[in-house]
Amino acid sequence: MLSFLDPFIDAAYHLVNWLAPLTGTAGAIVAFVMIIRLCLHPLARIQVRGEKARAAVMPKLKEIQDKHRDNPDRLNQELAAFYGGEGKGMFAGCLPMLIQLPIFSVMYRLFLSPTVGGHPNLLLTHTLLGTPLSTVFLTSPSLAAVCLFALMAGVATWTAMRMTGPKLLRALPFGTVVFAMFVPLAAGIYLLTTTAWTAAERALLQRREKVTV
Repeated sequence: MLSFLDPFIDAAYHLVNWLAPLTGTAGAIVAFVMIIRLCLHPLARIQVRGEKARAAVMPKLKEIQDKHRDNPDRLNQELAAFYGGEGKGMFAGCLPMLIQLPIFSVMYRLFLSPTVGGHPNLLLTHTLLGTPLSTVFLTSPSLAAVCLFALMAGVATWTAMRMTGPKLLRALPFGTVVFAMFVPLAAGIYLLTTTAWTAAERALLQRREKVTV
């Protein structure tokens, strides 16, 4: 079944194959993901500013909800006025996130699908530390996968330490480590690279936002 993403997956496949002789296939996956994430960096900056704007107005929103909770009509009026005024910025980071979702889907499917453009995905036939990139950890544990999971766990731990809120929320970054056990090693390399980039990028952007306050 054809998808509107297929032409983009095919283009990404040829780009990674072009990079592979220069860096090795695993290195090409890392380089490709970093190139895409660098191109998406402006959207990430908008998203972080949107999160900052939401955090700034949330106390006011909660105050309105608490004050008028027993008067639905007045509550709706106050909320409409709020979202038309200082609450406008609450949704500033939503559009960049929605724009990025198809791009992340292309990258993920590229390293997960056994076929690309109706042909075998040759990227999965290459190896890392002697392990084919098509190998799934749960079916065939390997040294390469163990090293990968160790790095992913390190990234998840660092991300969780920087998060605030309920403990359950701070456990979410470790879900990527568990998920990687069910996908090919190539997809695991993608997940490691993109989560590490996200962690470093957000830490840098949040630091800059604090400095400019």
